[in-house]
Amino acid sequence: MGFVSAVYHLFFASQKFRSHRLVGLCFLIQYAAAVYLYMADYDRYLDSPFVWSLPLNGLIQSIVAACTFTFLPKKEDPGFAALSDKSVLSYFTVVENSFYAMQLLFTTVYLHQGYRENIIRRLGGPLSVLCGRSVVEYFFVFFLFYVRTLWPVSRMGAGLKNSDKNKSAKNKLILTVSTYAVKVFYLFAKHFLGFFVHYLIFLGR
Repeated sequence: MGFVSAVYHLFFASQKFRSHRLVGLCFLIQYAAAVYLYMADYDRYLDSPFVWSLPLNGLIQSIVAACTFTFLPKKEDPGFAALSDKSVLSYFTVVENSFYAMQLLFTTVYLHQGYRENIIRRLGGPLSVLCGRSVVEYFFVFFLFYVRTLWPVSRMGAGLKNSDKNKSAKNKLILTVSTYAVKVFYLFAKHFLGFFVHYLIFLGR
């Protein structure tokens, strides 16, 4: 099967999950273009819409997935492949991705000085009592996780407690190590790549 034929059958031929497939295809095209620009001409990348359109596409994709895969089990055990090989992906994991995709969209735009000054710090009306910063900036930098409970939660700890059922004996050790590795990555991404960088930018450092 040729490449063009494979792409057609993967993204266009089937009616099943079509919206999810097409939004995913749009993401892949933008991702390839963004990576190329980032590596070949960083200044052009900064001036391109990919800075905001790629993470926005990711947010839209997460919402489409939440509306599409409603048949998945609603459970705390995440069930994705890096954590288990005998479990089904949790619907909670699918839905909560939209929270993190929203956070990523803010972060990528916040890191861009032009967007930060001309959009984020003007959203919600900059108030003198807030030192000229917008309500939106304060919310995403300091208070975002106060609304985390509006999304369902899957827990890697639940996956570890359920190891006898969601992991085969053959792969139990490697999947347990993988689970802890993912937990460490999530903590690092949340506190260093997220909060710490936000605080530095907010303080002008």
